[in-house]
Amino acid sequence: MKDFILALACTSFLVLVMGFIYKKIKRSFLSEPIIALAMGIVLGPAVLNLLDMHKWGPFEKILDAACQLTISMALMATAFRIPKSYAEKHWRLQSILLFFGMLGMCALSTLLMRLVFGFDWLICLLIGAVITPTDPVVSSTVVSGETARQLIPDRVRHAISFESAANDGMAFPLVLLPLLLLQKPEGAWQEWLLKPVLWETGGGILFGVLIGYTAGKLLVKARNINWMTKSVLLSFSLSLGFTVLGLLEIIKSNGILGVFAAGFAANLVLDKDEDLEQEEIQESLERIFTIPIFVLFGLVLPWSDWWALGWNAVIIVVAVLLFRRLPVIFALGPFLKKLPKKADLVMVGWFGPIGVAAIYYMALTLSKTGMHEVWVVGSLIVFGSTIVHGLTGYPFAKLYSRWESNDKSKEETK
Repeated sequence: MKDFILALACTSFLVLVMGFIYKKIKRSFLSEPIIALAMGIVLGPAVLNLLDMHKWGPFEKILDAACQLTISMALMATAFRIPKSYAEKHWRLQSILLFFGMLGMCALSTLLMRLVFGFDWLICLLIGAVITPTDPVVSSTVVSGETARQLIPDRVRHAISFESAANDGMAFPLVLLPLLLLQKPEGAWQEWLLKPVLWETGGGILFGVLIGYTAGKLLVKARNINWMTKSVLLSFSLSLGFTVLGLLEIIKSNGILGVFAAGFAANLVLDKDEDLEQEEIQESLERIFTIPIFVLFGLVLPWSDWWALGWNAVIIVVAVLLFRRLPVIFALGPFLKKLPKKADLVMVGWFGPIGVAAIYYMALTLSKTGMHEVWVVGSLIVFGSTIVHGLTGYPFAKLYSRWESNDKSKEETK
């Protein structure tokens, strides 16, 4: 209990302090996940040893629950942030990014694991699938907020946001396939198609849309007949996200994908005023959940295991950051007509951070199989991505804005 109080106090203090300097952080080389991660490292066994999450119980169970709550809030915030007409106008772009983009990232990540570590192909595929989804939590620090709106055009911000939100849940079947093949090879494909693909993923989307659409309609109805006050809007996205997550977890469906589907369906129903109200509170709610999860992650980083990897630790981080996503996006470039400029492809290709979604799938894998190598390699890559993408977020956004301004100047002089 004492550890929990201390963790709560330190995390709340960090949220408070970063709130005071929020605009400064948004325009600096640091990001909130980096600062939160640093606090976790300092408080944990590696430095001050004030908090040891291993004493609280199985750390993978704690991370599993914390990640689900954090991802749910991030997905709901993203769903309300994306314009209502985006999916209809950009369905081809997002279909290509989600289907071919995910398969490409998974294939390249799997190959890199094999080349660097020489693991069994199924273990390589499992780690590759775990680090495939781009993270909406880390992505939101780059593409949301006033600074991002000033520097990055909507076509790029919304493309990154939608993809990172949707592929979190869509990665579930990718992760479950090697898990099933490792645990029970006989009948694995049939079980994979019936459960992770049809019931958990397909059912998650369907139930999420139904619950979200119904909740949105009820909210509008209650507003129209004056049964609720404006303040209820502050809790709508939070309560809807957790309701969908809880209900779908009970019926063993894909709660993460269901949350995004519910938020997107609800947003289609809300009128303009309600939509604006939602957008104003999303950043605050995201920050409240983003900071604690990275503090927790910082507490359990396996430093000694990373050290034992030697130079392979550096090689795999650099290789994944450079070759997991960028080659895939450039290969798909001719088909991504809604991202017409080379600078668009650079931004979308680079800002596919690996974060909380990967931590969630690592925790899930660890609890199901106990495969420690998945945690060691996966956590190392998440750590590297958090640092590198956090440090490059604002500088790259400024550089992109400069490219845009130069392009406009050239067009005007023609």
